[in-house]
Amino acid sequence: EIIFIDDMSEDNSVEIAESYKDKLDIKIIKLRQKRYNGGARNEGYLYLSNDTEYVWYVDSDDYVTENALEVINNNLQGSPDVLFVGLKVEQNGIVRGYFNQTYYTKYDAIEGWSGSSGKVIKKELATSQLYQEGTLKEDRTQHYKVCLNMKSFKCTNEMIYIWNKNNTKSVTTERNAIWKSDTIRNYADAVEMYELYKGKDVRMDKILMNRVVNCKNEIDTKKDGQQ
Repeated sequence: EIIFIDDMSEDNSVEIAESYKDKLDIKIIKLRQKRYNGGARNEGYLYLSNDTEYVWYVDSDDYVTENALEVINNNLQGSPDVLFVGLKVEQNGIVRGYFNQTYYTKYDAIEGWSGSSGKVIKKELATSQLYQEGTLKEDRTQHYKVCLNMKSFKCTNEMIYIWNKNNTKSVTTERNAIWKSDTIRNYADAVEMYELYKGKDVRMDKILMNRVVNCKNEIDTKKDGQQ
């Protein structure tokens, strides 16, 4: 099923989605207050069908390959909590990079790419680890929470998600004032998570502390990294 969350868009996104209602199982939800990426995704959880088993996030300016769902279904044997999928970055029709998410341990995964689109997550896990509301960079903290709480995972390096870099108005391109202020929120989340899990796993302690240091460095240098 497709849950389409309109976060008060100013273009014709809703009209495009509505044009597919006769062909696809799509639910269109129009938010009446701007909630940004995290809030929009949290709202989507409320409309998942009871028999939905997994959640995958697709940003409005990106797209997926025609065989994406087939690849996902073929890799869900054993019901892993998380399936990490391959991504490629495209701009002006040219591939600019790849995210080949091949992880062998939970430590590898948590230090990997934190974008929401790179993970197919079991519904129970996704809905128990909510995004921060009203912020950008929301995927970074959620990534850590999901990886810390997953019991099992699998990976496929098939590049089924395409990150479209042609959109010059996307929040990751503009790096606007909200993005900059949420750098501080991201740092606070990192500190809170370190304190919460400290002492349970020496190696994980180091990983979480590294995130705290990286987030603080991002504030000091004003240079963004994907932690």
